[in-house]
Amino acid sequence: MLTLLFMAAPAVAQDGGADTSAESAESTESTESWKISRSNNLVVRSGPTSNDYIVTKIKKGDPVLVSRIQDDKWAAVRLTGPTFENLQLLLELDDRIRVEDGMATVIKGKVSLMAPNESSRPSGEEDAHVDPDRSSKPLVRLIPEGPNAAGDRLKITGRFQDGGREWLLVSPPARAEAWVYATFLEPAKPEDIPVGARSALTTASANATTPPAVTTEPKPDAAIATAVITIEPTPAETTTQKADKAVGTEASEPDPAVTTTEEVQKKADAPATETPVDPLADVTIDEAEAAWDVVRESPHDDAELEALQLVFVSIAARENASATEKRLAELRIRQIEIRREVQRRLATLHKLENRNDVDRERIENAKVAIIARADYTMVGRLNASRVYDGKRLPLLYRLQDPVGGRTLGYVKPTKGVDLTPGLGRMVGLVGTKSYDAGYRLMIVTPRRFDIFIAENEAE
Repeated sequence: MLTLLFMAAPAVAQDGGADTSAESAESTESTESWKISRSNNLVVRSGPTSNDYIVTKIKKGDPVLVSRIQDDKWAAVRLTGPTFENLQLLLELDDRIRVEDGMATVIKGKVSLMAPNESSRPSGEEDAHVDPDRSSKPLVRLIPEGPNAAGDRLKITGRFQDGGREWLLVSPPARAEAWVYATFLEPAKPEDIPVGARSALTTASANATTPPAVTTEPKPDAAIATAVITIEPTPAETTTQKADKAVGTEASEPDPAVTTTEEVQKKADAPATETPVDPLADVTIDEAEAAWDVVRESPHDDAELEALQLVFVSIAARENASATEKRLAELRIRQIEIRREVQRRLATLHKLENRNDVDRERIENAKVAIIARADYTMVGRLNASRVYDGKRLPLLYRLQDPVGGRTLGYVKPTKGVDLTPGLGRMVGLVGTKSYDAGYRLMIVTPRRFDIFIAENEAE
């Protein structure tokens, strides 16, 4: 057994020496990591904005492979693993596609694989197909089969006709990505990771962390055996103690040139030394409900739905929350998501209705903001927050985009800076801007601020 261990060490070292290759460099630079959903109804979107349509939804505890984070807010997740095994993407069937043995292959041209728009499926008809005209977001550009490319081979799971065109439903390729809110994810434990990915991750970790082989000449097997078993006990030691000591000596002095896969896995599974504190952990369900009563009575373009949704997500994820509290929190999360969708559609309608008759004040404010943004940390209309009102949650002011009312961030009151005169006005803030991972908000701590006056106010 000892001889085999010494033979394994140079093989590991040889693998380690190949890290100079381009392939190893890519794996080192990769930011992929497995995470799980904190929400029982997490929306997966076709793009990294709230305006991108819903592709599917995942449950609490579902594992996802995150490839990157965008704008400290959106996580790109690969459509792979058991979480997305039933997801079907859309591929238009024409002369660019060859169908053979239940597989679809691109043979020429550029072909896009489209994300299904779950909202276009007829209500109450889960088996009905989505509307292809509303499923217009390409997720992957497929590679044609040819001399220098193997081509994408996609498993066909169904087909249908719509408007004279034929469509294939196919399983997503491994590189296809969709988007979720990064704040609704948390790191996955080793047992949460799919088995196939877990073993691959363990192998990769072992290759990355195994130390190079010691170049000194190894001791002969006989010498090693003698070092382990020829231990002279003291007169007071019994035969049992002698055996225990010998075993303990062998176990406590492993060969430093050998690192087993189990040891690598144990290091990977070791918990972090510090656990981040959730500042929303003390908010009760009653306090969240009181905030919900205020927000739902607010105008559609002024409701702080996203901030309140994060509060209910925190409650639903608590281990000590009762079943009733969790059900209520999940219900509110779904209600808020519906209201946010309504809010987005109303905003779109409002823009269409006012395309030829845009409010003059908003144009002037937007012009002021564009001119001033180069000199200020953040520019927008300053308003009070209905969620962060200083009662149970800290006092923060809300900064809105002058056109559309979208929340740009929150302003933290500071000593010596009286924000009251700026309420309801366009302001330019000079200070420190940072993303608060606890509250999951962009927060500005101002040193000073200026109030902008539009042309109609000056008159």
